[in-house]
Formats: sequence, C-alpha cells, structure tokens
Amino acid sequence: MTTGTALHWIDGTWVGPGERDGAEARPAPGEQRSDGREMAARALAAARRAFGETRWKDDRHLRARTLHEMADLFAARRGQLTDALAQVDGSRRRARFEAETVPSRLRYFASLVRTEHGRALEAASGQCSLVLRRPRGVAGIVVPRRSPVVLLICSLAPALAAGTTSVVRMPSQTARVNALVFGIFSETESLPRGVVNGFTEEDGAGARYLVAAADVPCALDGAAREASVMDDFVDCERVTITPGTIQR
Repeated sequence: MTTGTALHWIDGTWVGPGERDGAEARPAPGEQRSDGREMAARALAAARRAFGETRWKDDRHLRARTLHEMADLFAARRGQLTDALAQVDGSRRRARFEAETVPSRLRYFASLVRTEHGRALEAASGQCSLVLRRPRGVAGIVVPRRSPVVLLICSLAPALAAGTTSVVRMPSQTARVNALVFGIFSETESLPRGVVNGFTEEDGAGARYLVAAADVPCALDGAAREASVMDDFVDCERVTITPGTIQR
C-alpha cells in the first residue's frame, strides 16, 4: 500500500495530494496536521457561496433527484465500500451491513423532500397564519472513525433534504473510505458545485473550527434525532396573512 493522503473534495474540485480513487489511499503521519483548519475554512466558504448563489435551498425537486442519484451511486459502489470499511472495522459482516444500509436512507429522505408539507390556521377573523420552514444555511458534519459511512449519511441525507449545504469532516483513519465517498459526491451530476464539501484531517483542528462557527449547526458523530432529524437543519418562521398584506 502506498502512502498518500486522501484528496479533499471542496467547491467541486479535488484538493490536496493523494490517490483519486482511494484504492491505495492512507494518511501519511503528520502530513495533514497543519491544514485541517485551512480545509475547513475553504469548505465553509464554498458551502456558504453555494447556499446563497444556487437554487438548492429553493428547489425541492432538485434535492430529491440528487438524493436518488446519490443513492444509486452508493449502491453501485457497495462492494468497494464493503472492502474499505472491512479494513477499518475488521468485520466484513458489519462492513457489508453498513454499505447496504446507505442507499435506502438516502431514498427515504428523497421521499420526504417531495412530500414535505406545512400548516396554516385562522389566527383571527380575516387573518391566516402560516409556519414556513427555511434551511439554516450551512451544516457541519463531524464523522467518527466507527461506522463512518452510515453515520455520515444519517446527518448528510436530512441536511441535504432540508435544503442546507454541507461541510463534512472525515477522520484520517478512514482515508480510503473517505476517498470513495468523496468520489461519489464528485460523480453526482445533479449536485451543484459547493453544496457538499468534504475534507480529511488528523488532528481535529478543522472539526473545532466548524463547531466554533456560530452560524453553522453541527452534527457530531452522526448524532441526530431520527424521527424529526430534518428539524435540526431548519428554522421556522411565522407569517400572518391579512387581505392585501403579509406580516412577518
């Protein structure tokens, strides 16, 4: 196995040294200790740009199509992911289960995007009150070494479904897995540039940078509330409609 760092995937571009396909990628000791914060900053800037400039947050049909396409790519790479995960976990059975779980989770949240609904009620005579759900901007996702792919998707799928853009921090111990996952992001043709950004680091400086960003809700180690997990990535706004006016 050759020594090289997994490439980062930031703003639709491969960044840094390493093996593109992940087949021989593993971290070189100390090679990434100095650039975790830099990669996080670049990824966050790209995600903020994509949130403001693309139609991702406003086009639910695009989001659903992208999640389905990503699910198909993860399904097609099931064997490669199983091999890479087994090297990290030591158990091929658990690795296969993890790789097989991912596509269905992505498709589940794609269906939620298409069927999401809101509420309206008569607040007073002649007034209608609506609750609007708006994506919270950029989501930060800090992925652990154990079960990295399924825990990534547990947070990434609802974040994308909600309309946020994302920055994904992957651990250096899973560099080969990371390269495969970033490769899937790069091959998702319907995914706008900068909507998903991923970087690999060794020392945690990038993760701390994301957590410290006041405007970035962070999912740590895949921790999320499964039943209402999209709520972690949206803000609710009440709008009152009266004849001829809209009051926020």
